[in-house]
Amino acid sequence: MDRKRLKSQKLEHGCSCFRDLARVHMQRAQEDLMKFSKYAVLLMVLIFGFSTSAVAASPEPFLINDLQQSPNPDNPTQADVSFFIDNISDIDLNTGSYKIVGQMVVEWRDPRLAFTPDPDYPDRPRNLNADAASELLKKIWEPVFEISNEREERKTGVVSLNVWPDGRIRYYEKFDSFPNFQSNLAFYPYGTVDLNLVMTGFLQDRGELIYNLKVFEFQDQNKPEDFIHGHWKFISMEAEERPAKRSDDRSVEYSQIHFKVKLDHESIESGALTIFVPLFVIFIASSAVLWLDPAKFTSYASPRLGGTLTLILTTVALKYSLEKQIPSLHYITMTDLLLIETILLLVISLLLSVVYIWMYAEKSELAAKTFNRNVRIFYPFAFVSVIAVSIFIFSLVTKTSA
Repeated sequence: MDRKRLKSQKLEHGCSCFRDLARVHMQRAQEDLMKFSKYAVLLMVLIFGFSTSAVAASPEPFLINDLQQSPNPDNPTQADVSFFIDNISDIDLNTGSYKIVGQMVVEWRDPRLAFTPDPDYPDRPRNLNADAASELLKKIWEPVFEISNEREERKTGVVSLNVWPDGRIRYYEKFDSFPNFQSNLAFYPYGTVDLNLVMTGFLQDRGELIYNLKVFEFQDQNKPEDFIHGHWKFISMEAEERPAKRSDDRSVEYSQIHFKVKLDHESIESGALTIFVPLFVIFIASSAVLWLDPAKFTSYASPRLGGTLTLILTTVALKYSLEKQIPSLHYITMTDLLLIETILLLVISLLLSVVYIWMYAEKSELAAKTFNRNVRIFYPFAFVSVIAVSIFIFSLVTKTSA
């Protein structure tokens, strides 16, 4: 009996110890769970706080919903235009075209693109590079422009887009273009050219879009000639917005801006040194050849005739060598007139020499010498007089026709 009772007491004592140990472990587990719950709640609070601040700090994304329609259905959208000239070069008088490198800035407002800005930077815009700008412009309304008077499609370089929180949009484009120009070169190498660039919004009529000229200038407006290449001198520049019509529908008007840079042809290098000096040398040489007298030395007959013939060929070669510089126009310029008259007067000099040699050989020697003396004296005066009178008449005719 005593053994059974002792074994039962030991069993009860073991169970009691086990229950106490289980109770201790349970209490510790509950305490650990409470600590973990507190940490988890704290972690969740921190994560929620960071996410809230991040959402508040970043702009709201654009909600693209039928944004390809005009932002002002009842009134035309006003687009401010700024045009800055970087470079003018390759002014080709034969083709009537030139190369221009410029920067075009177009600004307009679309309230549908407004977004919530960063509170720390309320005026900071969203800056989009070329790829991002291209994607956005496919989805929204934009003032599409083209250069109407260019020979080929312009080559676009740098493109960017800025969108402000209030919906203001700024489109920037740097491009190369080869527009045509108008000229008044009747007195070439003197004359002026009007380098035009016509910006037109032919996809949106004036009921939808109107351009407002804001700025038109060179990169450095105080030194415009630093951006003009060639023998040209800057005179003036101007621009104006005017309505335009397409040839396929004359009933609709579109907004158009005419940019114009007026240049004067600088003739000191391209005129005096290239044209006038060579023609003056030819005139002196043709007059000097007449002083070779075959009557005294028969060997002078060949140099006199050959020299004049060489001068004729030299003048013709000069004309062809200047083809790239002398404009090929539908009217005769002063340079064309001078070259033609020089060739004709040289031909006359050649004929006079032939007549003198013929008179000396076939007729009276005295009459031949008298004729030669008169030719030596009057040929230079006749040369100068013909040139002067022709230029005077040419000026009157040109001004009358203009």
